[in-house]
Amino acid sequence: MASSERKRQEKLAKKAAKRKQHHEALRRSAAESVQSQSLTGQLALAERAPVHECLVSEELFERGIGSVVLSRALPNGNIVVSVFLLDVWCLGVKNALVKVGSRYEYDSLIEGISARETLTPFEAPCARKLVEAAEAYAADLGFTPHPDYLIARRIFGDIDASACPTEFQFGKDGMPFYASGPYETLARSRRIVEQLLQRCGPEGFHYMVGLDSPPDEGEWFGGRVIDSEELEEEEPGAETPALEEGTPALPPPEP
Repeated sequence: MASSERKRQEKLAKKAAKRKQHHEALRRSAAESVQSQSLTGQLALAERAPVHECLVSEELFERGIGSVVLSRALPNGNIVVSVFLLDVWCLGVKNALVKVGSRYEYDSLIEGISARETLTPFEAPCARKLVEAAEAYAADLGFTPHPDYLIARRIFGDIDASACPTEFQFGKDGMPFYASGPYETLARSRRIVEQLLQRCGPEGFHYMVGLDSPPDEGEWFGGRVIDSEELEEEEPGAETPALEEGTPALPPPEP
């Protein structure tokens, strides 16, 4: 190789090395910037970031309660994930959380949820449509979503729910069905049943409330009370919701 050609190649190699160093510096700077941002700032980035994974509980409509998980990958390698605990029979978005962490932390979260539910891949547009439709169904009954839903739903960002062709049916057997969870007090359960009575009338809903003893006459009213033994006969395994049993993936709903 001629001396002039060798020098030209060396010069090009040096320029390529400098460009690589510059790009690496920009990447590190971006990563450090993301790490230093608040949750709000990282959520803003997540709204436009690539979808990492979208999952839904296979037992959601069978049990009436289950999780929808949507995560996005940030430029620094971290994962932003929102988890929505849906009650598709009555209360809509019963719980919600959003977290930012490493791949390991994300995998640990999914492992915790999977210990109670069978998570399966789901299309992101359908996830948004399902969550928002569940919230709307509950709102029509007079119930508001968990307060953290307003933050967690930002994960949907630019996802278009209208791209999902699936139509979801809420309620059980054509009407709302309220089943109290282990974290719900009797007073809260009473308020929910009273709201259903006002909205749906005495024959327009069903409910199941955990009680130490049968209610006195007039203590509970409206709807049809279904005890746990009857529910087990109708649908084995449907009595106890998946995430309601105390998995650390989600905190208990606020009363």
